[in-house]
Amino acid sequence: MLEKVACKTCGVLILPATARKNNGFCMPCKNGYREQIEKSKEYYAKERELNKSCPFRALWREVVRKVHNEPGGFGKLSDDEKIYFSVGVLDGEVYNGGFIQFFDNSSGEYYRYVELGLIRLGAKESLSLLRQAKEIIFGANNVPKEQGKRWKYTQVSDVGNSLDSLDTEYYECSEDIGSLMESFAVETGLVKNA
Repeated sequence: MLEKVACKTCGVLILPATARKNNGFCMPCKNGYREQIEKSKEYYAKERELNKSCPFRALWREVVRKVHNEPGGFGKLSDDEKIYFSVGVLDGEVYNGGFIQFFDNSSGEYYRYVELGLIRLGAKESLSLLRQAKEIIFGANNVPKEQGKRWKYTQVSDVGNSLDSLDTEYYECSEDIGSLMESFAVETGLVKNA
């Protein structure tokens, strides 16, 4: 059996052939991405710890569980939970794929609660951007609750491109939706002792 040798930089054990080929370095050190690997490990360790200890993450998991795994789902949430869930879904969808993704996916059915939530959170800039996106897609019409009906509006060519500047404005918005949601959760008693 081959005895492994330590990388000259990080000390990770590597095959002797690798050490010879790379002048004593492991591949991540040789290629210069060891630091990225270590930062990534550190980031995910912190994330795992936050998942265990953060009351807001616990609230989010609980509300999502209720929506997706309990009979009656979203309809059985309290009004405050509906707002918390809806605004959280908007924020996630827009950051993931823009306003078009929010309206295209099942998340679009929560439009009314997102609007109410942004009003309650005092997120005027985000509310304005949401309403502008709604106007581009649906005009003066209400946002249909049924996804198939929303698709008839969102699948029109160039609608997504028309929303690009609003997406960028949302990303650059000075309102911190996450912090506003945390304050809302504490003020409404959804999270205690945070």
